[in-house]
Formats: sequence, C-alpha cells, structure tokens
Amino acid sequence: MLSGAFRERLFEAWIEIRENLGRSSLQAIGVILGVASVLGGFSISDSQRRRADERWMKLGGMDRLMVQQATAVKDGTPTALQNANLGLRNEDALGGGGLDTKSLDGVSQQKRVRARVRSAYADQDRGVTGIDGDYLPLNGYGVEKGRAFSAEELSEGRAVALLGAEAAATFFPTGDPVGQSIRVGDVPVTVVGIFGEKIFRWRDNQGNQFAWRNRVICLPASLVARRMNGDKWQRVDTVSFRIRDLSVMEKFSEGLGALLRGNHRQQEDFRMDDIAKRVRKRQSQGDVYNIIFMLSGILSLIGGGMVNVNIQMATLKDRVREVGVKMAIGASGREIFKGFMTEALLVTGLGSAVGLLGGVIFSKFITSFLEIPLFMKPASFAWAFFLATAFGFVFALYPAWKASRLSPMEALRYE
Repeated sequence: MLSGAFRERLFEAWIEIRENLGRSSLQAIGVILGVASVLGGFSISDSQRRRADERWMKLGGMDRLMVQQATAVKDGTPTALQNANLGLRNEDALGGGGLDTKSLDGVSQQKRVRARVRSAYADQDRGVTGIDGDYLPLNGYGVEKGRAFSAEELSEGRAVALLGAEAAATFFPTGDPVGQSIRVGDVPVTVVGIFGEKIFRWRDNQGNQFAWRNRVICLPASLVARRMNGDKWQRVDTVSFRIRDLSVMEKFSEGLGALLRGNHRQQEDFRMDDIAKRVRKRQSQGDVYNIIFMLSGILSLIGGGMVNVNIQMATLKDRVREVGVKMAIGASGREIFKGFMTEALLVTGLGSAVGLLGGVIFSKFITSFLEIPLFMKPASFAWAFFLATAFGFVFALYPAWKASRLSPMEALRYE
C-alpha cells in the first residue's frame, strides 16, 4: 500500500507534469527512444532465434550428434596408413551406442547410393538412402500414408521402400503409391509408406527450405548394403546419436571422438556435428547482438538523461520561490529531494510505458518486414524498464539534491 505522503508527492508530480506538458514531453523523449531501442532489439533477436529453433525441431530436434565421413587428406598425397583406413563403419555406430546407454535415446546409420529409379510414370537418377529403425524419429519424419518398416523388414533387408512427398508425386502422379512397385537399380521394391510433406520457409515468399527432404527414397540399410553397394566392411555414410540429456553431450562427444580415432588408426577421417553446440554458438552470437542493442539503448538513455538534467536545472530556477515557500511552511530538504525525485521517476515511468508500446510497434514492423513471427520475452520488457528506471534515477539525483540544498531565506528572496 502507498503511504499518504507518497500519494501526495505522486499527485503533486502529476499536476506538475500535466501543467508543463511540453517540458515533460521533452524530458521523456530520451527515455522513450532508449526503451523502444532496447525492447525492439531484444525482440527482433529473440524472434530470429525462435524461428531458427523451429527449423531445428522440424529437422528432428537439437539433441543430435551426427558423425559423417570426411577426407583425412586435404592437400597432397595420402599416406599408406590413410589409404588403409576403412572410413565410417557399422562398428563405429555399435561402439558409440555402447558408450553411454543411459543417455542415449537412439542410434541411426545411413547408407546412401545413387541409383536409377523407375516406375510406370518416371525414370530418374536419384539418391537413395538406406536406413535403420531409428532414422525416422531422429530426422523428424512421419509416415502420413501406409506404414513404416517393420523390424523384420529392416533386419532381413526386404525389398520395401518409403517415399518422400515429392518422390511419391513424381513416380506415382496418379493413384495411391502404397502397395505399388518401383525398381531401384535392378531391385524391384514395394512402396509401403509415404512421408508427410515437409515445409519450412523463412519468409512467406521464399521457396520451401525442406524441398530436398521431400525427395527422399528410403530402403532398409541392409538391402542397400547387400544388393546395391556390397561392402564387406559395412561402411556407412552417416551415424546419428540422440542424446537424452544435453548436459552430457560434450562428454559423450569427447568419448565418441576417442573411440572413432582408435577405430580409424588415429586418423581424423570423420566429422562430428553437434547440433546443440551449433545452437549454443548461434545463441552466443545472439547474445552479442543483444548487448549491442542494449548499448545503443543505454546511449539513448544517457543522452536523454543529460537532457533531463539540463531541463530540470533550468526549471529549478523557475521553481526556487516554490521551494522556498515549501521550506518556510515546514518542508525539510529531504522532502524537497523526494518531491523532485518522484517527479523525475514519474516522467521516466510514463516515458517507459510509451517506449514499451513504441518497441512493440517497432518490433512488429521489423519482423513483418523480415516475414518472421514476432516473439517477445517478458524478460525483454523487464530489462528495458529496469534500465530506464535506473538511468532516470541516476540523472535525477543532482537536480533533486540541488533543490534540497536551497536556503529557504535566499529562495524566498529569489526573483
């Protein structure tokens, strides 16, 4: 509850602001610009981060660690040891899966080949992906029509296929593809399911960023290895690990790196891509932008605060007799200080409210221009208001102190 004295000071401050609206508006401009700048900057940065997070979630989540084949030799001729290495293999996936079974939610291997894919309607050279049972959840795919591969089909390498939405429309432009046959290379396979269409656009007028995901043709990995790309070393192109607890991701990554280097004779012929690490890096970049936005807002608040000090010092000369009268009827210097400070903070509060509204409008305009959904955190509002209040308090100290130190007799004689 507000004390009676505070309510009285607040009312007097409001009367003073209302009767000197032009001067008060000038005092509030710096606060409005600073608050709008901080809130707008934070909100634009948060909106972009949220949009990027949505993309990762649609790709299958941020809790994935992917290992891919990479060349160990960037320049020059490979050594005999490098030539003797076998690359990423099935045993790497099995070894990684045994590192930390409590934290792992799944391990998926992918074997990719190029093959001639033919149906009654199309004949194209396409990339074909050999998958295992954890591929669909780890990569965010859902079967919209038909069904996924059964455990027996995966283990026995049966001739079945799952098609992306674009692949289904290309090879079966009419009718239901489920149950029909296509030839992948020389192998006839039966389509058992169709993935739901994947769509993601940064902006409404952009093309689908996930168009490549709708072109996939998936077969059991064991079928690809046995019938299309026979390899006694069981080499794979990508191994994905889903880590349940992101706090152990770094430790798991270090253990997996040591395991792979041991398997690959200390050769770095693989590349690990920690999605969470990539997200953390992007978030740290976003934090830098937030600091820049905050600094620009602080500069506006400092500029506005200096203007406030000048205006308050100028108006203090007009109010010397008023201060003298208050002191003559019993007001202490402390009460005079509180009265001036209350007025300054009320101007700051009103300016902050207008600045927050301006920040929302500014953020809405910019995100509409960028064609991304606006996302605003309560913390952004709190930071903008806190900074404005803190600077408003600091810059009001000197004029309030100066007013409280006036001599009553000199103030009453002041013309």
